[in-house]
Amino acid sequence: MESDKPLNEAVTTAVAGVVTLVPEGLILLTSVTFAVAALRMARRGALAQQLNAIESLASAEIVCLDKTGTLTEAALEVNRIVPTAGVDETFLRESLGRYAASSPSRNATLEAIGDAFPARSEAALGHVPFSSRRRWSAVRVGSVGYVLGAPELFELGPLAEQAAEEQRKGRRVVAIGTSGTSFERFDVATYPDLPPPGDLVPLGIVVLGERLRPEARETVEFFLREGVSLKVISGDAPETVAAIAEDAGIPSDGPPLDGRELPEDPRELRRLLLTSSVIGRISPDGKQRVIEALRDDGQYVAMVGDGVNDVPALKAARLAIAQGTGSQMAKSVADVVLVRGEFGVVPEMVSEGRKVLRNLQRVSKLFVTKSAFAVVLILTAGLLPTSYPVLPRHLTLAAALTIGIPALFLALAPSSGVWQTSNFLREVARFAIPAGTATGLGVVSSYLFAHNVINLSTVEAQTVSVTVLVIVGLYLVLALEAAGRVRSALVSALCAVLFVLYILVLVFEGTRDFFMLSQPTAAIMLCSIGGSALAITGLWLTDDRFVPGIRLPKRPPRRRVA
Repeated sequence: MESDKPLNEAVTTAVAGVVTLVPEGLILLTSVTFAVAALRMARRGALAQQLNAIESLASAEIVCLDKTGTLTEAALEVNRIVPTAGVDETFLRESLGRYAASSPSRNATLEAIGDAFPARSEAALGHVPFSSRRRWSAVRVGSVGYVLGAPELFELGPLAEQAAEEQRKGRRVVAIGTSGTSFERFDVATYPDLPPPGDLVPLGIVVLGERLRPEARETVEFFLREGVSLKVISGDAPETVAAIAEDAGIPSDGPPLDGRELPEDPRELRRLLLTSSVIGRISPDGKQRVIEALRDDGQYVAMVGDGVNDVPALKAARLAIAQGTGSQMAKSVADVVLVRGEFGVVPEMVSEGRKVLRNLQRVSKLFVTKSAFAVVLILTAGLLPTSYPVLPRHLTLAAALTIGIPALFLALAPSSGVWQTSNFLREVARFAIPAGTATGLGVVSSYLFAHNVINLSTVEAQTVSVTVLVIVGLYLVLALEAAGRVRSALVSALCAVLFVLYILVLVFEGTRDFFMLSQPTAAIMLCSIGGSALAITGLWLTDDRFVPGIRLPKRPPRRRVA
């Protein structure tokens, strides 16, 4: 329909319509909320290196754990040593001490052996660093080459059964032997899977114990209570990993899997992963394949690790959590770093993430309601020959009082109750579309009645529109937050304060003139009450969720916070 409106009025009307369509504050609010949550997590000892890690913490469905440093203490201790037949225990002690003191590369196993059998460091004439793929390392000291690695790589004879029994009890077992190989020009890049030397002579085994972290059982119980699946993947023997997992309270879906025997086909691998929660003797590439298989199956996978061998899996996971006591490479690729290396801080992180996600899901409905209201206003009042019901500055005032300030408080406030990651858009639409439609119709009808029926001036009629918009907007905040007695009482008090603030804007001449509003009269108040009642009644007829204290039954959520 054509209109003879002047250019300045047309531009103002267009701006008022278009600006309302954009939920401009939602992005800023989300960033601020994530930043505040990251600060709270940092105080608990968790450094968020990516803001989206806050959301990921709440969405994790499967958490894959490395055993050492996560479920157990990073430090090991030697429980005992057992020499092979014909080897003196003193000689075995000296060999272990010499190897640990002279090896150029250090790890938790060598630190424990070095602490138990101190010796003088000697120059290494040849060296092979440890690799979870090879499962052995070596060092040449003087005329002797020492090899340390998994016991199944050595011909231990009767001692092999004793080593297997210790592994079944959850102990870490390594064997040591001698070789005439020099190890001077060993190219680990060219031969990543090279077996140990063929002239290997075993000397004995070392049994090391791992202490379960004090908070491990409590953390596992939290995840299981929240419906999050746990899988332990480690380079240690499957029996050892299974024993530690059982001690931590992780249920076993089946016998432990051997990482060396995992199928190459991704679909077969996904099927096999459903049969067990423990995988041992797995290489770094194998860990990555496991994470990718679970991720490609539609699962939201988090990975907790601390070593260089965990880096491929950390990069493949949707959420990477690294121990602060771990390697620098693992920390550099992680989304979250546990600064103090405390696994027990993870439940607090998850609770914080779910609180943030739950609050943002609620307040986002307010922002989308504003967009739906704008559409209704454009399709109704925008096509009429009369002046537009609201000006841009009116929308700024109403949006600040009904969306901006309430959303800021509600997004940062404590919360409880259900939350869900599925059907988010549908839930938002179920609230926003009827709320925006009812608000728009209430504003337009009250404006037209005031302007055309009782012949109020344009400024007075626009004051009616803004008042209806504020009243209905605050009512929507109440309807949205009618869950929990304490929280509802606080939200009601906040809405009352905001409405009083709006009344003060109308009362004082300076603010009233700035926002181009009229001094309230009996006619303005009656029209405002009528328009608000019409919009709220329309909401009641649309859905019981808009009636405070009443909620329609819903399907069980995917997650529930205790």
